[in-house]
Amino acid sequence: MRKQRALLCLLLILCFTVVSISEIEIGKAQEPLNLTITPDGSVEPDTDLLERNGTTYMFKGDILGSIMVQTDNITINGAGFTMSQGGITLAGPDLSHRDCRYLMVKNVMFCNSSIYTVGASNNTFVNNYFENVRIQIQAFANITGNLIKHNTFKDSGIFVDYNRGGRDVITENNFFNGWISVGLSVSPIVEKNYWSDYNGTDTNEDGIGDTPHISQYKLDEDVLDNSPLMTPLDIEIPEFPSWMPILIGLVAVVTVAIIYRRKLQNPERWRK
Repeated sequence: MRKQRALLCLLLILCFTVVSISEIEIGKAQEPLNLTITPDGSVEPDTDLLERNGTTYMFKGDILGSIMVQTDNITINGAGFTMSQGGITLAGPDLSHRDCRYLMVKNVMFCNSSIYTVGASNNTFVNNYFENVRIQIQAFANITGNLIKHNTFKDSGIFVDYNRGGRDVITENNFFNGWISVGLSVSPIVEKNYWSDYNGTDTNEDGIGDTPHISQYKLDEDVLDNSPLMTPLDIEIPEFPSWMPILIGLVAVVTVAIIYRRKLQNPERWRK
């Protein structure tokens, strides 16, 4: 019995040591990264923090720095990790005539960073969290707009710039002290967002305000949300929980302990 207990203690110490080392590796301070997804889809410089699987690029940890995208038709999935002190620039293959299309950015926690697009269209930003972030959408005439949906903005906003022909759609987002502004552009389609500074009423109790919300930051014209939501949307970002390695370690310990106990109880069976 004492041998069994000693073995279990040893296994527990070993598992928690492995888990602790992995957590320390994840939490190490990063040097700022300036990554580029090149026109052929490769990532430069090579990093373990951004994993490519076909046309999907998955965060494997928090990224301090920036990503310049020079290709179309890809998905960047943050998997709940944070991007800070940099951001994403949608540039397209030709930097002299920027045009980046059919890109999806989802499940990223942006903090103190930015998203900058030039000549971008048919791109989607969904299920992200933005804190102290500015999204600038700059397009060309007669270009199709972009979709910004199911995101949470905290002290952050969207600037639609030089987009006279396209119509961006901004819908079903949460804005906590957030804003939308327009300059030299057609106003985007803004509807069914939650605004923390909205003071309107909802007399028929359908969850939609009776009067439009006017964005607090005005440049060329007012940006109206004619169907403002009275309560925030329930938007969750999928993430890899920090307790998962511990849970895996505990399952491994219990499994080994059960096998070892059965082996001691019936040694003849295990010799076969």
